[in-house]
Amino acid sequence: MVAITTPKSFKVATGKGGDMVKEQTDFEIWMQAHGFHGKQVSAAGEAIGFASATSKRAKAGTKTLSKTDRLAMAAVRAGIPEWTPETDEEIHALGVLRQALAASSQSSGD
Repeated sequence: MVAITTPKSFKVATGKGGDMVKEQTDFEIWMQAHGFHGKQVSAAGEAIGFASATSKRAKAGTKTLSKTDRLAMAAVRAGIPEWTPETDEEIHALGVLRQALAASSQSSGD
């Protein structure tokens, strides 16, 4: 059996006395899950191909994340390399492994 751990919750910014200041954007939640802190917005964005200004807009919630953005975020989070003809076989193997793990976990739950 393979144990995979994921963060169960994410911090929400709070003010004095525990009053909620704002909800985190999806980009901020991804940054935190990936280990980036608030001052590493540009570095986090760069990991998924964003320019610095785009990263700041995503963090502020003024940029709507596209499916492409979210797929890039997922790939970085999963440690999947950027696609090139040279990495295609490795990426395919990761997909096959993911399917095998999913099938294994389904059959162990029966």
